[in-house]
Parts: sequence; structure tokens; C-alpha cells
Amino acid sequence: MNRAGLLGAAVAALVLWAPGGELRAAPADDVTAWIKLVETQPTDMDKATWREKRREAAKKLGQAKDKRAVPVLMRVAEAETFDIVGENAIEALGALGDPQAVPLLQKIATDAQRDQGQRDLAKKALGKLGAKADGKASPPVTPVPPPPPPVTPTPTSAPTDAAPAPSDGSATPPPPPAPVISEGKLLGGEPSPSAVPGVPVIADDVIAASERVTFTAGNANLAYDTVRKRVDFDGTIGATYAKRVEKPTLAYGYGGSANVVAGYINPEGAAESRGGEVDVLGTGEVRGYSGNLYGVGKAAVSVHEDYVSQITDDGSTAAKDTRFQGDVQVALGGGYGRVLDVGAAIRVRRLAAALQANRALGKPIDAALARKLQLSWWALRGERTTYRALLATVAILREAGVLLGEPDAGTSYELLEVLRDSQLYQRPVGLDVQIAVGEGYLKRPDMAPTAAGRIEQALAAASYGKELAADKVQVTGTAFARLRLFASDGQPAPWAVGALARIQRFAHGEHGEPLGVLDASLSVALSDDDVPNGDPALGVTGALGFTYFMNQASGLRLAATATVDQGQLFLGAQFSATYALLDGTVAR
Repeated sequence: MNRAGLLGAAVAALVLWAPGGELRAAPADDVTAWIKLVETQPTDMDKATWREKRREAAKKLGQAKDKRAVPVLMRVAEAETFDIVGENAIEALGALGDPQAVPLLQKIATDAQRDQGQRDLAKKALGKLGAKADGKASPPVTPVPPPPPPVTPTPTSAPTDAAPAPSDGSATPPPPPAPVISEGKLLGGEPSPSAVPGVPVIADDVIAASERVTFTAGNANLAYDTVRKRVDFDGTIGATYAKRVEKPTLAYGYGGSANVVAGYINPEGAAESRGGEVDVLGTGEVRGYSGNLYGVGKAAVSVHEDYVSQITDDGSTAAKDTRFQGDVQVALGGGYGRVLDVGAAIRVRRLAAALQANRALGKPIDAALARKLQLSWWALRGERTTYRALLATVAILREAGVLLGEPDAGTSYELLEVLRDSQLYQRPVGLDVQIAVGEGYLKRPDMAPTAAGRIEQALAAASYGKELAADKVQVTGTAFARLRLFASDGQPAPWAVGALARIQRFAHGEHGEPLGVLDASLSVALSDDDVPNGDPALGVTGALGFTYFMNQASGLRLAATATVDQGQLFLGAQFSATYALLDGTVAR
């Protein structure tokens, strides 16, 4: 407290206490000033300072012995369900001894949604007023007349600045009780569940885990040519699923994807062309760790189907082709390191930073509390909005003593933006290098140049990720190499090497709003696979794009690309839309 604050406290103590130690009424001017300070933030005082002064003023109103403070303190006790000023108001109502506060105190004492500390204080205050939480009067300690019955608040409106009570000291009718804000209802009219959900069961030794379902759509086009009277349509849709769990000595993951590409050309008359392509992929991996070294086993299954048909003007089929391709592969090997998705850990850091900036962080968020927050978000990953995630977050932080008081509108908004930030998914960090030998069987059409049947390959892969500039910049990279082994005479032995580097800059608004991500990437690949003359082919691609996020895992991306392939330059633009749900991550 500064020097002026200490002087003010000393003056208040001299005014309230007589030499004999008897509590005396404070001057009316002081009471009026305290009431105004409790109800309205001064224009020349910042929010954090006002919060502290407001708490002191509420406590002084309880010592002032002035009935004018009762309606003000009742409003504060009713509304401030988290801040300390609510606790001070409850204690003050007990000290003032006005029976009109009894119904409100009984409501607080029996409200299961209230903080336990406030409920206990309300019971103590009721004891001072000769009442109990269950509505019954307490037996008097001394043979004095029982206290007057509780006065039911009159349902009249009251302005923000309460009018002074009559000079004879009679009680001012209290304002109507504040409306109870409902948590809303789910579809179908059922009440919403409690704020903090039941969390999933995840072993204590889990370092990180993720589960993700994504739906994608892109390159959709529907057009009608009025000159040739022709309808053209093409489009792509897909879905992916991935789950991964990382432990100190064990890591495993599995997932799959499916993509469908379809096209249709229908000019006037009987002629038409149809085409379609279906890709289905399933993968799985298990690792056993000893320190940073690990052994790995992997498996992959893929299916590819092509369909093309052309119908002439007379309705006969000019061409029809259906081709099936399938791969089954397994691999064994070893490696060093691991890459983790730490997006959930970054979200916790962002949450703490937002509270710190608003002077609402009571103590650091420790590992146990961070885990509880992340598991709660995981449990709520299927919600249509972040409403329940915000309720759960505030309740958990308040219960742990991290959140100082009830968050105001600005703090609540910034917390909500942190929870809504879709840029905190798939944030890989670490280094992983792997070498393996694979055994597979490939089924290919007879005319395809790619080798079919049983094949053996040497495989190598590496990945890297790092967060920079307080988690606002991310650098990632991947590399691969493969070589066919034990090819028979006359059979191709293709090889390929490649690498991709990317840097991303995440953009946020002034109050933490996720705006999007600007990214630049460069990829290089060299291979003799499917090259007719046997000379290695070099491909280099650069891309610059921006992704705008609409919700937690959905967004629009626009990018420009430049590719050099076998000496030819290609320029292009890409637009894609992604809709995703059921994303859940946890990281330590």
C-alpha cells in the first residue's frame, strides 16, 4: 500500500474506534464515498487498483454501522461469486445486523454452486443475525427478545447509485434480487451438464497424447458453358483420423485417411465423360524407448481405385477403364529422439500470460493443474462452441487459487480467445531420426511402369520442430530417403531423397484473437522413380500462403506456388477449405 493509502487507513481507524475500544459509527461522508467506490470504478483509477480499494471499502462498510450500506452490500454479495469483495460483503452484512439480509445469506449458504468459503461465511453471518441456513431461527444465547422476522425484498427497481436512507436510520428497501444467469440448454431442451466435465482416464506417465478427426474439401468446381451447353463438375473430399500416445518407454500411434476425387462433363446430347478416384490409407507404429534411442515397428495398407468412362453422342460407350492398386508394407528399424505435439502446453502458457497481463494470476499454473485443464478441454472437444470449456477453465483455476477473483469482461474475453485459438493444434517440437528396412507387396496394373509384387526397401526419415519468439514463430522440417533392395536383373531399383523446410508466423489481435498464419516453405526432391530414360529427376517447389482460421480446427488457405520439375517452370495458386472437429491434445 502506498503512503496515501496508509494515511487513509490510519484516519479510518481513528474515526471508527474510540479510546475505550468501542466501535463507533463512521462519518456519513466517509460512508457515502465508500458506497460510491464499491459501486463505480473511478475514471482516474485502473482496474487492478480499484479491485483492491473496492475490497477495502466493502470491509469498512461493515464496520461503519450505517444501514445505508446494506442494499449495496447485498448486491455485491449476490453478484460477486468469486472475488474477495463478495466475501467481505457477506461478513459486513453479518456485522451490520440488519435482518433484511437474512434471505440472501440463506440463499448463499445453501447454494451448491457457490465457493465453499463464501457458504461458510454466510452461515457465520446468519449466526450473528440469529438465523440458520435452513431458514429456522437460532435459539437466543441470552434471554432477549427474538430478532424481527426477515423482511422480504420489495420488487422495486433501484438505480445504480442507491439513494441515501432516511435520516431516522430506517432501512432502505433493497433492490430486486439479480437474475440468475442460466448455463443454457443443449439441443432438445435438456439442461447443460455441470461446468467441470468428467476427464478421460490417461495414465500418469503419458508425456503427450493426441486424437484428431479432420474432414476436408477442396478444388470443387461447378460450371455451365452457355456456348457449348455443357455442364462441368469436379471436386475433392476427404477425411483423416489419427491418434498417438507418447510415454517415456513406449509410444504408439495409428490412423487412416480416405479421399475421393470425382469429375463429370455432360455436353448437350448423349455424350458425357465421368471420372473418379478413391484412395484409402491405414497406418500404425509402435516404438520402444531406452532413453532417446528406440526400436520401431510400422505397418501400412493402401488401396487406390481409378474409374474413367466416355459415352459418345449416339449413347454407346467409347472407353471405360477401371484400375485397382493395393499396397501392404511392414518395416522394422530404430531411431533417435521424438517429436511431440505441444499445442496444449502452449495453450496453458497463453492462458497464464493472459491472466498475468490482467493482474488476475494468483500463483503459477503447476504441472498437475495444467494436466487437469488439458484433460478437461479434451473431454469437451466434441462441443459445438467453447462455452463449456470457458466455464470449466474458470472453475478449475478458481478452485486451485490461481484466479484472483471473478474475471471481468475483458479478462473473460481474452481467456475465451485462448481457448478458441485453432493455431494451437499440431505444434510439433523436437528432433526424430529413423532408419528402417521394409518388406512389402504391391499390386499394380500391367501397364504401370512401377514395379509390382514383393519388394524390399531401405527407408530413412527425419523430422524437426522448434518454437520461437514466445510461441509466435515455428520452424519445422522433414526429410526422407528410400532405396529398393534385392531387385532381380532387369527390374528397376528406384530411389528417392527429399526434404521440406517451413517457417510459420502466427498472427493474433490485440486481445489474443487468432487471425491466421503466414507460412513460407521450400521442398526439394530427387528421384529416378518412374523416369523413362533413367536420369534422376529434380523437383523444387516454393510456396507462400496465408491461412485464415474460422474456428478451432477449420480454416481457409490461399497460397502461391512455384515449381521447377525436370527443367520446366510451373506457377500456380491454391485455395483449400478445411473443416475439423473432435481435436484433443495433452502435453507435459
